[in-house]
Amino acid sequence: MIRIEDMSEPHRQSWITLLADSAVFIWFWKNMTGGFNLKPRVMEPSEVGAFFLQLVIVTIIVHAAIAIVFETRKRKAKFEKDERDVDIARQGSHAGYGFLQFAVGAILITLLIQYVVGDSYQGPVSLMQPVQMLFALCFVSYLADIYRHGTIIWAYRS
Repeated sequence: MIRIEDMSEPHRQSWITLLADSAVFIWFWKNMTGGFNLKPRVMEPSEVGAFFLQLVIVTIIVHAAIAIVFETRKRKAKFEKDERDVDIARQGSHAGYGFLQFAVGAILITLLIQYVVGDSYQGPVSLMQPVQMLFALCFVSYLADIYRHGTIIWAYRS
């Protein structure tokens, strides 16, 4: 196990961002579905708008706080990224983007199947309502970011 003192700054930042994004994701998932399932609860459009406004504000505040903390740390002790840090960040971005592309493709295929089959569609996920599509896209977006930071953390271990 690597101690936090032995981590590089990008490694620490990925850990903090992973934990923060995971907490926001869990809050989003729980409040959007009323539990932890794959179907969002029935909500009025104004309620959906208010919820997503809260989600955006919380995400901005959390990421701004992380950026401020790490920028302050940089000013106290100079840190320069080396080739390994750049390569690991690239691996994480590549993995997160690949996951996002795969998940958006799955959403598109589900939407197409649901549209073609019509009312007799009995799949585990429905995407015909705007709130369902918003939930699915936000869900995979957060998972892709969590996967990206998880990949970065895993790469630092090796």
